Amino acid sequence: MELTESIVTQATELFLERGLKAVSMDDIAKAMGISKRTLYENFNSKDELLSDCIKYMETCRRENLFNLCKDAKDVIDILVAVSKNMAENLNRISPLFLQDLNLYHFRLANDIFTKHRDEQLEGIKQMIIKGKEEGLFIKDIDESLMSEIITNSQRSYMSIISTGKYPYEKIFRHTILCFIRGIATERGRQRIDEEYV
Repeated sequence: MELTESIVTQATELFLERGLKAVSMDDIAKAMGISKRTLYENFNSKDELLSDCIKYMETCRRENLFNLCKDAKDVIDILVAVSKNMAENLNRISPLFLQDLNLYHFRLANDIFTKHRDEQLEGIKQMIIKGKEEGLFIKDIDESLMSEIITNSQRSYMSIISTGKYPYEKIFRHTILCFIRGIATERGRQRIDEEYV
């Protein structure tokens, strides 16, 4: 692994563990065992480093999602695996990270996440189509509209997550029960209830 990638990996861990404001470029250099000068030779600013960290997190999230989906027997399996995995990953993240991201770097995070919105919309749309083919989702559900609703709702529950008020598992469970159970057939609801109720 080259130095730039190592810095991004280490900085991401520090940011997720302590929050963005609490971690300085000095802290990152010390954790890496490099000089601050070497750090600045690779990244002009903390914002530039943070941008690469968020891109790295998105790449890891997509790779993880692919691995979870390839072994699933149906859409409900995918939903269960993804929601549990997201909850586990978020349990490793300090609420300070999400709060700092919203307060001090909202535009940066929003720009990066917006670039992946089309990919996310298409992924949810394909999941709904697959669920309809499997007889788990109602046939006349508009998958394009539903993918827009689910994607847009994620902004709301990410802001709830950043408060630290509710456990991550509870947030994802309620999201699944609200949106997915609502478009499920009787067989789909039975599968969801086996996993969530």
